[in-house]
Amino acid sequence: MNKLVIIFCILLSIGASAQEGIQFDHSSWNEVKAKAAKENKLIFVDFYTQWCGPCLAMAEDVFVLESVGNFFNANFINAKIDAENGEGIELAKRYGVRSYPTFAFIDPKTDQAVHTSGSRQDKETFLFTAKSALDPQKRSIFLEEQMKKGNSSPEFLMDFACYAASRYNRDAVDKIAETLAKTSGYSLENEKVWALFSKSISGRSSSYFKELVNNYASLSKKYGQKAVDGKLFKEFNFCPDEAEFDAVPSFKGKDFLKQKNKADKLVKEKKFNEAALVIDPLMANPGDYKDELCVFLYFTSRMIWYGEYPEYWVKKCLSYAQYAAYNYSDRRDVTYHHEYALQLERMLKAMPDAVKYIPESILKAGSRDYNLRSPLLKSKPVK
Repeated sequence: MNKLVIIFCILLSIGASAQEGIQFDHSSWNEVKAKAAKENKLIFVDFYTQWCGPCLAMAEDVFVLESVGNFFNANFINAKIDAENGEGIELAKRYGVRSYPTFAFIDPKTDQAVHTSGSRQDKETFLFTAKSALDPQKRSIFLEEQMKKGNSSPEFLMDFACYAASRYNRDAVDKIAETLAKTSGYSLENEKVWALFSKSISGRSSSYFKELVNNYASLSKKYGQKAVDGKLFKEFNFCPDEAEFDAVPSFKGKDFLKQKNKADKLVKEKKFNEAALVIDPLMANPGDYKDELCVFLYFTSRMIWYGEYPEYWVKKCLSYAQYAAYNYSDRRDVTYHHEYALQLERMLKAMPDAVKYIPESILKAGSRDYNLRSPLLKSKPVK
């Protein structure tokens, strides 16, 4: 009896894990439509191609999440359609697919897309996309039509800005934000406005950023010091103007950013010795910002691939690549290790009499490319 209970529990656990993530229906398009019409659901279509990196990232990182699967499986009939093969070619044309991935939500009764989105999205944005498809007044078709008609109500503009943010249409978001900032009830004290601002509105010249600086204390009290300081850190991440830094309230990470951005400015001015004098102390004592320093060092070190640089700086960049590889906290991210290996290999190959010390397979011309492209991706077709 105990063995039967154990086996039953294992089967239940296997069944539960099998249900995690989006369950895609791989039937023909007509069969998918018939099923959706019968269940009175919209069809969610992931239009992808076999060479598209963001498509694969969505499939491997987002579609498989339990919370995503629970929502999509309950509310839609889900289909994955290769836009360059089979009936996907005609369907992609029918629904105006021009980039990948494209997410289309289709009414099976009218055969029309009622909501579209696309690009690589995080879990929260992707669930926002799906929830918008279920609300007739948040669907892209409705929003675009209302925008053309000149709807300027703040409620509508807020909805459109959130949609535009999910599509990474920064120009539209910034334009609407400037209008909303002058509207009563749409200051940063409005939690919906704060959510949009903190994630999707950037630029130190924006009205909302100026409001944040002028109301730092009250907004910190309302949303928490960590959230407000995090937004300021994000906005000043690439600010080389020390006077501009000094004009804003002190926030967590301000001193680190001043030094990091000073180093960045010196690098761009090709003052490499001076830059190293700023970077090296940061490496010795990064405080709470080791990951942020690793990101900076990763991008700084990669510059050696794009031009000729003094031997001193090439060696420094190799040490920076090593630091990033050894210290970045997410050990699943191989990007930093990959860059360090590439630079190390480059330096080894440049050694005098390298053939005496390095295996011939490393020095041999025409060796297979060492890159991070997934073996699951095909080559992008040449038009």
